[in-house]
Amino acid sequence: MNAIDMLKKQHLEVSDLFARFAAISDKNEKRAIFDKIAAALVAHDAIEREIFYPACEREMGKGELLGESLVEHGVIEFMIHRADLNRRKEAFDDHVKVLKEMVRHHVDEEEDELFPKVTRALGKARLEKLGPKMWARFHESLAGDFRVALTDALNQVIAGATK
Repeated sequence: MNAIDMLKKQHLEVSDLFARFAAISDKNEKRAIFDKIAAALVAHDAIEREIFYPACEREMGKGELLGESLVEHGVIEFMIHRADLNRRKEAFDDHVKVLKEMVRHHVDEEEDELFPKVTRALGKARLEKLGPKMWARFHESLAGDFRVALTDALNQVIAGATK
């Protein structure tokens, strides 16, 4: 699968999970769906930071869009962390709603602005080559506890890393 097609598919899957979260009232179900959202976002973050964004930067340079996307990843990671800390508190739904809004903003910019530029810069063959590598890394990340990977990513962000 083409790398961008895979990322868009993951965007839709997370959007569906957010919709499921909003549609239910049972607290235990909400926490279970949040865990799926968090795991998917952390795995998605891993493939973009480790594989996709570096390939983009090699072909296009860092640029404003890529730089902004990397910073947004740090904000989203922080929001996942805050929602997870509040999973048994009244404010849980509020944290997840803000996370959803941040993710929606990030996805809109990626799909509307970054992906068209990446498609032109990398070309179909390169995007096809990246897809399987990203797919494997995504599933490797999903197999682990999202909190471990999230903590590692947050520590890097706090230390000033954007990659």
